[in-house]
Amino acid sequence: MIANAASSNIQTEVKSDVPSEVLASPALLFLYYRIEQILGIKASSAALIELNDYIEKNCGASFIENPAAYEYLLTSREKIYDISDILTVNETYFFREGVHFDLLADILPELIKIGRPLQICCAAVSIGCEAYSIAMLLDYYVKKGLDFDYMIDAFDVSAEAVQTAKDARYTLNALRNDGSSWKFILDSYLIPDGNEFIVTQNIRRKVRIFTHNIMRGLDKQYDIIFFRNSLIYFSNKNRLSVLNNLADSLYNNGLLFLGVSETASVNHPLLANRNSDNVFYFQKTGFPNFRNDIHITHAKSRRAEDSNPKKQTKQETSVNRYVREEIQVCCSEISALLETEDGKQNAQNVYNLLENDNLSSVSGSSLGAASLYYLHVQDYDRADKIIACLEKKNTGAFTRFLRGEYLFLLSKNEEAEKFFHEASVKDRYFWPAFYRIAVLSADGNKTRYEYKIKKTIESIESMLKLNTDGSLNYECFLGGFSPDYFIRILEKKLT
Repeated sequence: MIANAASSNIQTEVKSDVPSEVLASPALLFLYYRIEQILGIKASSAALIELNDYIEKNCGASFIENPAAYEYLLTSREKIYDISDILTVNETYFFREGVHFDLLADILPELIKIGRPLQICCAAVSIGCEAYSIAMLLDYYVKKGLDFDYMIDAFDVSAEAVQTAKDARYTLNALRNDGSSWKFILDSYLIPDGNEFIVTQNIRRKVRIFTHNIMRGLDKQYDIIFFRNSLIYFSNKNRLSVLNNLADSLYNNGLLFLGVSETASVNHPLLANRNSDNVFYFQKTGFPNFRNDIHITHAKSRRAEDSNPKKQTKQETSVNRYVREEIQVCCSEISALLETEDGKQNAQNVYNLLENDNLSSVSGSSLGAASLYYLHVQDYDRADKIIACLEKKNTGAFTRFLRGEYLFLLSKNEEAEKFFHEASVKDRYFWPAFYRIAVLSADGNKTRYEYKIKKTIESIESMLKLNTDGSLNYECFLGGFSPDYFIRILEKKLT
């Protein structure tokens, strides 16, 4: 009875592109949709048949006899990493698609101007050749005299592939002719051991390898992400989810490398197509397209809760004579400033005036927009100076958040959380502060983490109800992503 019901539910969702062998079997059809939902990929008939046999052996029953056992195996995070070995092809080799490594070498002098260790991610890294190739290339240039540090995170959904990557032991099959131009580097970092080669320890120490499912998103941000030759395995719907996850995890102006054959099929609002000597890649734009209904009007810039202030008593009026009048920070104005050349011209003007000690006529919104611009391009010295200037003239939630964001991007999380908390107390509708607190709670206990996520969702939903006139454009503080987008991310984290 349960099996028939499950089969019936699946049949109602059948698409025309499902293989005929899968349509003929309730078990395979169930696996087809569950695998697409969990891993995002469209599995072949042969892989599903092999997977079905594997599950039957593990649970001692067929899908018809015990569909719940199938569901259990597919919802276990550890098991799904094992199961993925059947569904994925871990074919790779050192310096595969070498044009990307040529480009990385060319732009390295510009990248290291960031002034902190480069953060690089190899998503769907397979058996690790890609991540180690990047580490070898970077170490080679460090030894040639470039002064920088780096760290590489590498993950794959296949537990077997990840173990191979951690062992860092390879056969001749991992060395291909089209990587021969990099032999001068490989010879320095691969130690012969019989018929195999072992990656040197200094390179292995720079690569953190772990199992992870890209459909769950990434928990940190990177300057460069490699996700090559994997997008083709995803359905159209899940390709968008994957690209959203990748874009969200790039620093502004960060770079994304896809497989050479995949680039032409990608069109994402946050990922600008770049071309250097016929090598195509993507760059996360400093800010996405902002809403078209933004107008710079002082009436709309006022927070709704301040639109009808209570009358002051004589005593309050007397006291307030001696309180410095704060300059206003207006979200709509910040958004509009950031629309123009990503706010670059405004930021440069503000900084030049700051250097000349002539900021008397500069608005709080201009200071806020300049702070955000320099934070996003990771010019932290200038951001710090402008935020410090703003702090002398404004003590509101926005200013507290900007100081917290500065500390957050410098990985000073404990200090950052204090400022985010102050911002959230000052304005319960200012959801960017709640979101950052939720992010910083990820390493704590699960109950606190979930509570912070729910508080963030509550803050966003309250703001959306209040924001009927579009005046509370808080999204400019988090790269321009819409509040609805963050709600989807948070709800996904809760599940």
